[in-house]
This record gives sequence, structure tokens and C-alpha cells, in this order.
Amino acid sequence: MTIIDGIAILGALAWLPHLIKMIRDVITRPAVRIIAQRTVEIGYNTLGPILNLRVAFSVCHRDIVISSIKIKLIHESGNEKVLSWQGIIERLGQLNTPEGGPIPWEKERSVLAIKLTEKEIEERLIRFHEDNYHTQNTVYESKVMKKLNYLKGKGEYVPDNFLKSEEMNDHCSFIKHWFNWKQGRYTVIFEVNSPEKFVLKDNKYQFYLNPLNIESLEVNKDLIALSYEDIFKWGIEGYKPHNVNWNWAYPILERVV
Repeated sequence: MTIIDGIAILGALAWLPHLIKMIRDVITRPAVRIIAQRTVEIGYNTLGPILNLRVAFSVCHRDIVISSIKIKLIHESGNEKVLSWQGIIERLGQLNTPEGGPIPWEKERSVLAIKLTEKEIEERLIRFHEDNYHTQNTVYESKVMKKLNYLKGKGEYVPDNFLKSEEMNDHCSFIKHWFNWKQGRYTVIFEVNSPEKFVLKDNKYQFYLNPLNIESLEVNKDLIALSYEDIFKWGIEGYKPHNVNWNWAYPILERVV
């Protein structure tokens, strides 16, 4: 062995700890598996398109912090939209009541981040709303609030007149025209983000909306104005609330292998 060969070997050995670390990081990289409920809840109201889904996460190798979860929805026609998590409800246990028996004990938590652990597979109900809808809806909401504050400041606020104002009409019209659920098959792709690298498994699903689902959801467009009437006229003597009940669809959710 020459001196040059010895130097080359020493150089290779210097890289050995780094290579071992790289291999160990790859082998022990967290793997997150998504386990979704068999049905998904599809809705539409003043919050825009809604997708609620009860899911569980299985984690291997080590715990991991999730910073965001989004869903990419792709209709069979090719149209895409992205929905982000807006709320998480965790089941903490159940309460036993003498009258009604066991009822679930659930609590809504922040969606800033969640920690997934190896030890437990925790079930969560996640509420997803469409990003683009909320971005544009904020513009209309700000105009409505500006009008409301102006009228109250001048002492001219009358609920019935306010509900017929240009600002409220534009807002309700925007919500109605944003309805974008279509008959057909949707592909659901979960996009999960974390500060650290990980492997995501079983993140692709499908569901189908039939004509009756669409017809039922479209009825909600006629309830938008009524829901705002309940909000702005609540508590007025003699007013009878409509107590709006939104329609929902519950298609079967199937994992794409």
C-alpha cells in the first residue's frame, strides 16, 4: 500500500460517519399512513364547499409533528381545487348518561399543528374548506361589515333594509355562484406537510357524487339568504327564526391502490 492509497482510505473513513447517519435517517424516517372513514361528508353553505372526514394516522419509526394538511380534489373532468384543514375534532373518550347511554366526548383543537405518535392511533374529524373561496369571500365580507358599521354609526341600521342592501345582495350572489360540486368521480389526494422528512402512505382515495347528491346540495343555495336573516334578526321581538338545516351528501370513500 502506497502513501497515496493510505490517504485515500483515510479520506473515505472520514466520510463513513456521515454515510452511516444518512443511511440511519433514511431507514428510520417516519412513515405516516392515512386511514380514512368509509364515508366522507360533503357540504355547501356560507362557508363555501366543505369536506369533513374522520381519519386516523398510523406512524412508524418515530413521532412526527404535522404542520398542515390539504386535500387536492380532482374531478373526472380534470377540474381541480384545494381544500385546507380549518378545524380538528378529537375523540377523547365517552360519557355515560343514565338517560341516553354512552355519548362521545369530543373537543375541537387548534389546527396550527398536530403531533402524531407511534404509541397511539388517534381518530380525528378534520374539517376542510376551499382556500380560493375564503380568499375571495373575505373581500365581500369586509364590504358587508363596512356597510353595517356605517349604518350603526349613523343610527340608521334597520335589519330588513340592511339585508336588502347592495352589499348583502352581492355577498349572497357570490356564495351562490361559487357552488362547484359536480356529478361524477372525485379523486382525493392528501398533501401532508412537516418540518422533517417523512414517507406518506395511503394518501389517495376516490368518491362519487350522483345526480341526487348534487340536487340536494344545490338546495342549500336557497337557504343562504335565510341563514343571514336569522343572524341579523336574531333576538328581535316577534321574529321567528328559520333554523336553517343544511343538506349534506355522504358518498362512499374508497382507497386507490
